[in-house]
Amino acid sequence: MIWSITSKEEMENYGISSVFKYYREALGKDNVKLAVVDENDKLDFLQKEDVALLRTASESLIKTIRAKGVKTTAEDFSKYELVKDKEKVFRFLCSCGIRAPKQYHLSSLQEGKTYFVKPRYGSDSFGISEKSICRTPKEVMEQMKYLKEEFGMESIVEEYIAGSDCTVTCINNQKYILLCSISIDCDETNGIQTRDCKVGFKECCSAMNDDRLMNVAGTIFNYLGLKSHARIDFRKGIDGRYYPIDINLLPGLGPLDHLSKSLLLCKNMSYIDALKAVIASAS
Repeated sequence: MIWSITSKEEMENYGISSVFKYYREALGKDNVKLAVVDENDKLDFLQKEDVALLRTASESLIKTIRAKGVKTTAEDFSKYELVKDKEKVFRFLCSCGIRAPKQYHLSSLQEGKTYFVKPRYGSDSFGISEKSICRTPKEVMEQMKYLKEEFGMESIVEEYIAGSDCTVTCINNQKYILLCSISIDCDETNGIQTRDCKVGFKECCSAMNDDRLMNVAGTIFNYLGLKSHARIDFRKGIDGRYYPIDINLLPGLGPLDHLSKSLLLCKNMSYIDALKAVIASAS
């Protein structure tokens, strides 16, 4: 049995149930079940032959799943703890010799430079809009205040990379890392992904074939010591360089999410095969 496991809190906040119906249709209703549990649940329903498809970053649930000795897509909790904090991710990437957008303290802001303000924590482009691009220190302060008041979010300030967005799906099939990269056309929003673009069908994705991009993504995957799968987002600058901007260890698994799109566009893999590839990455 394949168990899609999430906490009650994340079910309420992220609507996992709306995607779970696609799991059932793709994998068969008798082959996959949804478990919405408290964070301290003992998960006694798990059997040795089951696969735990993790859909939560809860420390206690991750530790319980891994202690059960079942096949799972869960990574060590420390990995989730690292990637949720974009300030820590920046320091990690720098320590690995991987160039990411430079981060700034408020005291170092200057007139004449363009900055990008985004939430320090979180994913799925929450809090990202065209106003994230700030051309003066005053605009930076205003956007940081907006994110705090509107979403209760702490912010970070990065250098703005003029260019476009792209993403790489990384799946460990236990023999090698499958890498699929797609460009994300967001012309309506100055080339940046926004929440509205993702859910409002205002983006257009296409397959990419750039070994440099996939090599960087594979290097990050290996440096993190990941065992299962991830999606790593990048900015492609007008200088042709790729700058990692986010590492997602719980990427969306719906048929219209970027993981599924990348496998379809790059490998002509159906949604069923995409889910099977993710499940096969369980170790």
